[in-house]
Amino acid sequence: MLTHGNQTLYTLLQKQTRRYGDKPFLLFEDEEISYQDMLGRANRTARWLSSKGIGKGHTVAAFLSNSPLFYDVWYACGALGAVMLPVNTASTPSELEYFLDHSESRGFIFEERLVGEGHLEVAEKMDLAFIQESGRSFEEGRHSMTDDDVKCQANAADTACIMYTSGTTAKPKGVLITHENYLFAGHSSVLYQQLTPEDRYLIFLPLFHANSQYYTSMAALVAGGTIILQERFSSSGFWDAVDRYKPTVSSLVATVIKMLLERPEHPKEKRHSLKRAGYGLFVTYPDLQKFRERFGIHLYQWFGMTESITTNIVTPIYEEMVRDPETGIVPIGKPALGHEVKIADPDGEELPFGETGEILIKSPSLMKGYLKNPEATAQTLQNGWLHTGDNGYMNEEGFIWFVDRNKDMIKRAGENISSIEVENVLSDHPSIQDCAVIGEPDALREEKVVAYIKLFDGEQVTEGELENFCKERLSYFKVPQEFRIIDDFPRTSIGKIQKNLLRVKGEVK
Repeated sequence: MLTHGNQTLYTLLQKQTRRYGDKPFLLFEDEEISYQDMLGRANRTARWLSSKGIGKGHTVAAFLSNSPLFYDVWYACGALGAVMLPVNTASTPSELEYFLDHSESRGFIFEERLVGEGHLEVAEKMDLAFIQESGRSFEEGRHSMTDDDVKCQANAADTACIMYTSGTTAKPKGVLITHENYLFAGHSSVLYQQLTPEDRYLIFLPLFHANSQYYTSMAALVAGGTIILQERFSSSGFWDAVDRYKPTVSSLVATVIKMLLERPEHPKEKRHSLKRAGYGLFVTYPDLQKFRERFGIHLYQWFGMTESITTNIVTPIYEEMVRDPETGIVPIGKPALGHEVKIADPDGEELPFGETGEILIKSPSLMKGYLKNPEATAQTLQNGWLHTGDNGYMNEEGFIWFVDRNKDMIKRAGENISSIEVENVLSDHPSIQDCAVIGEPDALREEKVVAYIKLFDGEQVTEGELENFCKERLSYFKVPQEFRIIDDFPRTSIGKIQKNLLRVKGEVK
């Protein structure tokens, strides 16, 4: 289904360049890149890629940090009809080998400081058209090319990108994303974030992740706004960056919200330009209140997946923050405009309001499928519905609560326990900085509830104190049987705790 005609990433950039020309498209450190500059950079990069044998349908892997080069390669591939494969820069050589081999990549662009000898050995043994570090020779090569527009070789339905999912239980799956998918993500994101050409979007989450492509970069391009790009998030330098670049909107995650709340008061945290921010992952109601009251920034939650392209569930900006009357947990939002969401039983039948089941999504724009994996594609996309693998429930106003990932639901003596609910309670303890709750095998009761705890510096707490704290707030069967104090959590590139690694840690304990 094409909702934006035959427009592509590249033709959209061309269109916005004709409209905005010399307006800043991207600010990065001391560099300012206008819309016209961005188009010229994309054109030169496209010609350089073409000189290396890259054409329509060819995949180019990019091992890049947050920098203008990411956009150069992204739009250049879009112009040629090539496919960009953004690689998580934390990937090991064996992971890189899988990505390059499975995607049949023809080229590999990387930053030398990000790779080790193992990564290069992997790339050199692959059947690649080129291996090029983003160094001087690369810059000289592409700048020798003309910056005139190229003839776009892509169509809206063509694959523009492959993004690999995390793959906690099997090999990562390559999500196929079309030009139309990107355009839809941009237009829908502009609507629910109420963006205008005057907005300046602060982006510091990694560009190889769906968030910084779908919800932020595409939204800024569609709105004709300006992107303020940072290589990474810095809690100590956050307010100075806001004061320098004057962003109006940003995208956050729970870790960022917690870190800013834990910082000492900054002289610039009250008077600033940042008005609103979307966020994902679980944040407690007290932290949301503290954040809004302390910084004056309106927060709205969103829910989406790499496979679902845009945020299919979002808290409308005009809505008041609500909570579940029993758990105190805030919802992830309502179905976004033009999307359908239902809570379903294992047979796909819709459940009544208030009952917990799998969250299914129907959208005008879902992934094209998984690369070389028709079985997984058929399992995830059924009768037009995307099966998220997430459990939740809906109230009669249409608000949806996330309960847990299917694989994270804890089953104890016949009872289903939401790890999110237990984490919400533990997060209220004044000594706890962060926590994660998982289920581990138990010979008597199927699974036992185990809580991993990170304390604030200098804090101490006994297991008995934590147990009593939970008993006062949770049903007896939800109270963790074990509390394990750790120094820090394994996290993904956007700060999400990797519970699968905690399970491994528990197995070898």
